Amino acid sequence: MRLRVHHRTEYIYTSPVIDSVNEVRLCPPDNSFQTCESSFISVLPAGKLTHYIDLNGNKVNHFEIPEPHSRLTIESRAIVTTRNKVDCDNLPFGFHHGHLGKCRSMEECYTYIQDSAYVERTPEIWKEALDIQGFSEDVFQTSYCIMEYIFENYDYQSGATTVSTHASEVIKNQQGVCQDFAHAMVSFCRAIGIPARYVSGYFFDATRDNSMRGSEASHAWVEVFIDGVGWIGLDPTNNKVTDETYIILARGRDYRDVAPVTGVYNGIGRSGMQVHVSVERLSDSEHTDDSVPTD
Repeated sequence: MRLRVHHRTEYIYTSPVIDSVNEVRLCPPDNSFQTCESSFISVLPAGKLTHYIDLNGNKVNHFEIPEPHSRLTIESRAIVTTRNKVDCDNLPFGFHHGHLGKCRSMEECYTYIQDSAYVERTPEIWKEALDIQGFSEDVFQTSYCIMEYIFENYDYQSGATTVSTHASEVIKNQQGVCQDFAHAMVSFCRAIGIPARYVSGYFFDATRDNSMRGSEASHAWVEVFIDGVGWIGLDPTNNKVTDETYIILARGRDYRDVAPVTGVYNGIGRSGMQVHVSVERLSDSEHTDDSVPTD
């Protein structure tokens, strides 16, 4: 599937600010699930973008704006070709819970079975995760049950949480948005030894009735590690194994590692933020004049 993304974030300050320093994770990576044909990031006031790869393998663009400004606009445009992430007729069953111990010695997994900034493994969360697991001894089946449990029992409610809400609070109150559902699922999985990482990105809502939750903004879901297969995406907000309608932006331990935009500035004014995201499907032959090669 060929998808075009436009992501626009605008900050408006009540009085001018200076020395704005920012990092953005808005460039879709190339991997076995997707190919980024083009990607372009612009900022106003204009600033020079430099980039580096962070510890989770994500591309980070950095820029600074020293002069006074009352508005900051960050726009990202990308065209991505996606592929099916999992064969739904051949789901990755067969990895037994008894073999999860080997993940502790695997470099790609170890980080994702530990606590992190917004995810903790408390005795209460461990007990609830065991209750959800039930009699399952298969890692993918258990992960699917956790996803399904969150989808069926948690209320999708904007404004009930903030970007800094911890997984334990989400699990206690059973409400939030995609970020919160992803944090809750990561917490349940890690509590019983399943390596789980937080994924940020977008998805294209191909339904006729727009029934998919979270398509109006950037999205978040979870990847769990299945030995012999690799990382498999599960979306607890929509109770769905991720497929070609999903675009990956960044992966990490939790939201702190993958936030699309982070920054600091000097100033006494308050700030307001507006975000616009659109994802549209392109035909394979459709010409796109606004494409710019990935930097």
